[in-house]
Amino acid sequence: MIPLHYFKKAFCFCLLIVSFFVEQTASASDNNEPLRIKAAVLKHFPPQYSLSNKGTPQGFAIEIIEEIARIADFKIEYIIKDSWEEVFEAVKSGQADLIPNQGITERRGRYFDFSKSIETFPVSIFTREDGPTFSDLSSLSGKKVAVVNLNIGEVLIKKQPNAIVKKVDHIQHALFELLSGNADALIFPEPVLWKLARDAGVDEKIKTAGAPLAEIRRAVSVAKGNTVLLNKINSAIDQFIGSDRYREIYTHWYGRPTPFWTVKKISGAMTALLVAVILLMGFWRYRSTMRLNRELKEQIKMRTAAESGLKDAYDTLEEKVAERTRNLQKALKEVRSLSGLLPICSHCKKIRDDQGYWNQIEAYIQKHSEAEFSHSICRECAKKYYPDMILYEEDDVQP
Repeated sequence: MIPLHYFKKAFCFCLLIVSFFVEQTASASDNNEPLRIKAAVLKHFPPQYSLSNKGTPQGFAIEIIEEIARIADFKIEYIIKDSWEEVFEAVKSGQADLIPNQGITERRGRYFDFSKSIETFPVSIFTREDGPTFSDLSSLSGKKVAVVNLNIGEVLIKKQPNAIVKKVDHIQHALFELLSGNADALIFPEPVLWKLARDAGVDEKIKTAGAPLAEIRRAVSVAKGNTVLLNKINSAIDQFIGSDRYREIYTHWYGRPTPFWTVKKISGAMTALLVAVILLMGFWRYRSTMRLNRELKEQIKMRTAAESGLKDAYDTLEEKVAERTRNLQKALKEVRSLSGLLPICSHCKKIRDDQGYWNQIEAYIQKHSEAEFSHSICRECAKKYYPDMILYEEDDVQP
């Protein structure tokens, strides 16, 4: 029979072996890869969540949870969903372990445990830039108000039962319901909507109306009762919030975009404007010079034509004056020839010309003057040559 103390020694030896294997197993477990955590994220909810060109998640919430995972020493695997409802269901069903960032509400507290707050922002009423201004929820009575399903806006609008609520699944849909006029107002967290509006290029078409309706704290949410993971996350948040890296991430995703009109762009625009003005003035001067040249050429042409016409008129006048002078000279010559001593026959009264021919006196005068003759007979010749003609004297006429 084996003594009892041998059994005791064997039992202690077995305990040592078991302890050794447990320690080795624990040591091996410590040397394994970091714990892998699945995170359910929304496909498009800027600046919290969006997809890069490569299809990988990016955004404020993604960078925050990556820093928390680095500090807590676990690895994140992302599950991408199309709607908040699908994201919530993924955690409820155990498909995912956490949601990197969502607003803390009483209703969500029924299904999730929340970490320490990682950010806060106001929830406001938005309207179109040229639309009506609403002061608070009471001013939305009878108005069409767009809200996103499972968002804080859906909770707040219930305080105004007379509002006409338009529920949509995505904030992009809600924004364009407002811009298109299908909704009079939109209730949504300010930073998210402003980021979305800037990215879409419509930030100048909307405005906030009145004071914020509420201030929402946002945090990492985990499945209800997962205190081990929640404690790891809270410990990492204590180290991370307030660090330079946190401020860098926050500024990157929430900071105002770089103004379009930078000093460099203004300088370039002024230079381009100056060059354009100089070119415009040069072109205007060139056009003015060309116009003046055309006018001057037209005036020169008109002056040349006038001078030519004047010269022609002068030449014509000269010719007419010369011709008139010749005519006058000829007339004067003829007048002088008639005014000289004329040889005339004392009997027949013929006149001798320069060639020695005797011409009838009337023919000679017609030739050397403009006088015309008509023939008749005087009384003396009538009595002498025609005695039978009956002639009446003035004294013979009886009254």
